[in-house]
Amino acid sequence: MKRAFVVLTDLSEAAAQAQGYAARLAARLHGRLVLLHVYLNIDPLRDPEELVLTTATELAGRERIRADLQQMARQQPVPTEAELSFDSLGPAVAKAVRQHQPLLLAVGRAAHPALLDRLLPHEVVPALQAARYPLLLVPEGWAETELPQRLLVAADGAPFTLAAPAWPLKELFNALQPTTAVVHVAPEVHGPSHGDVALKSVMSAQLFGPLTNNSLYEVREEAPADGILHAARELGAQLIVVLARPHTFLGSLFHRSVTAQVLRRSPVPVLVLPTVA
Repeated sequence: MKRAFVVLTDLSEAAAQAQGYAARLAARLHGRLVLLHVYLNIDPLRDPEELVLTTATELAGRERIRADLQQMARQQPVPTEAELSFDSLGPAVAKAVRQHQPLLLAVGRAAHPALLDRLLPHEVVPALQAARYPLLLVPEGWAETELPQRLLVAADGAPFTLAAPAWPLKELFNALQPTTAVVHVAPEVHGPSHGDVALKSVMSAQLFGPLTNNSLYEVREEAPADGILHAARELGAQLIVVLARPHTFLGSLFHRSVTAQVLRRSPVPVLVLPTVA
């Protein structure tokens, strides 16, 4: 079966950016896309019993969305399925993961947050947290159309083991053959940085291509998120990879975690990989 890339779409420009990026990745592997649109309650004050409407207007609106999804699917450069779900987001994502076993889930980050974006911590985050699946976030302003050739892996000074859903991504990285740098941020100027531990851990994952001691890029005296984004600018990174441990995996998204800050601020796409330790 062709490798699948599931794109969560709300038919916005940001979602379209994620679609295009995922389609290019899928094309490299002769894979396929799944466009998943989930009905969400965007009014936090609305009675849940009112969410299921049976009026002719509501049914017509659903059919318009279905038609739009199918039209978008036909326009993609790779085989694409359109799925419209009336489940809540968590079950819808879990079902898509079970059915398609995708390499990753992809979402777009809007340039100007709307109501839906403000509800992400309450709706999207719990669903993605439960899925514990590789997540690709593509900023709406990302204009490059070439596949990522300069990869930056952000690692702290502690060992890690990738969760099983991340392992199949080796096929994608083998196809891309990017130049990979491992960035480690040490807030203090002096003293041990543990950058060697970070590099060794990334090397042991055997996911990101050949690495040497020269692959380490250290940043000193900066906050972790600032240092990661600084390194990305300096190295011209086209994709940032962050490693999320079980107790932090997107749990603080849009709040204070390093992963959250990178996801919110990065001008380049970010791939979040779950770990088991």
